[in-house]
Amino acid sequence: MSKAEKDLFSSKWGFILAAAGSAIGMGNIWLFPYRVAENGGFAYMVAYIVCAFGLGFIALVGELALGRLTGKGPLGAFRKALRLSGRHNNMGEFVGWLPILVITSIGLGYTVVVSWTLRFLTGSITGSAFTVFTNNQSFDLVTKNNAALWIIITLLISGFTMVGGIEKGIEKVNKIMMTAFLVLFLMLAIRVAFLSGSIEGYKFIFALKGESLFNARTWILALGQSFYSLSTFGSIMLVYGSYARKKEDIIYSSKSVVILSILASLIASMVIIPAVFSFGKNLDSGSSLMFITMPDIFKSIPFGQVCMIIFFTAVFFAAITSLISILEVAVESLQNKLKFSRFTSVAITVFVVSIFSILTNGHIDEFMDILQIHFVPLCALLSAVFTFWVIPPKRVISELQQGRSKTVGKWIIPMGKYVFCSFVIIIYVINILR
Repeated sequence: MSKAEKDLFSSKWGFILAAAGSAIGMGNIWLFPYRVAENGGFAYMVAYIVCAFGLGFIALVGELALGRLTGKGPLGAFRKALRLSGRHNNMGEFVGWLPILVITSIGLGYTVVVSWTLRFLTGSITGSAFTVFTNNQSFDLVTKNNAALWIIITLLISGFTMVGGIEKGIEKVNKIMMTAFLVLFLMLAIRVAFLSGSIEGYKFIFALKGESLFNARTWILALGQSFYSLSTFGSIMLVYGSYARKKEDIIYSSKSVVILSILASLIASMVIIPAVFSFGKNLDSGSSLMFITMPDIFKSIPFGQVCMIIFFTAVFFAAITSLISILEVAVESLQNKLKFSRFTSVAITVFVVSIFSILTNGHIDEFMDILQIHFVPLCALLSAVFTFWVIPPKRVISELQQGRSKTVGKWIIPMGKYVFCSFVIIIYVINILR
């Protein structure tokens, strides 16, 4: 299938919002506020912003450029990268299977969490999630109340969107949901600002602790957060890049995605941390924050059910757009490798993921940790190696110049080749040894 025949993103902001929809997810909403609280408030925010605009931005530029240059996902992109360098073998395709398997495996656990979000959104509307009184009741709502049904519904929503294609499905949904997500969370941030005691949360967020700012762990966690929050897994952004038109400015688009991801993280912190401080709750990481702490807070404030509906609507929009991007990696691979139709590729992906997600029902926490700590950085490194080391630099610069009026800076290649790859290797080794 030629580039001209492919279903591509139709507009600049359609492409940017789709990429942002992939990037903005649970990592921004529950992991980032927890990291802020754990690592010195504003010090962690500073570290995260620096890492996102520095190394995260370079990783994003590289993956989008590799995807658009080759017009393929990981299998085709890595194979073509070798051919562009004069090496005609199948090693690139062999390596390309790793990021596909890693992101699809992550998708199994992510599907379960998104289904919980959908269940809580529905329960917020009907009142069932608003009237539970204990922690066990909160988790029973999602784990023992037709859990398989909610997983299937979640995947059917995702599948229906993907069957619509890139322009009429993924792009259209992301334009609506990403805009709504930011508006809804801003509304919640304003509501939280009027809670009694919320000022203590703001004091905590904006208190700059020097010992945290100069702590290596703060920067290591911030760097990992930036990769995770920008979906630079060597797969998702590579696939989305393959759907980008040649007239799109990849550097501008990458900057926009980074800004939107940072903005989403900051707004989520402005909602969650002051609310938690206001009610003296624990800022726990993971599902307890989302499905116990925040609902308890909403039950304690005027118009709490309305706030709860807004909260879970926004969270669901962020989560489902990220899930769609995860599933799209497998769909693209089936289409290009096995030449299946889009409908067949989506149907197979949804069916397989639904079976394994139902069987695990989220009981793969340790496995997910292994993937995120050890394999995600490896996949990001592989993508950077193929982009900045394997492909001739002139081809990469030429690709980045497409759709850009300003001359591409010569610093980008050395930054990706030496700085980014070196830092990822260092972080990877530290994660293995700790």
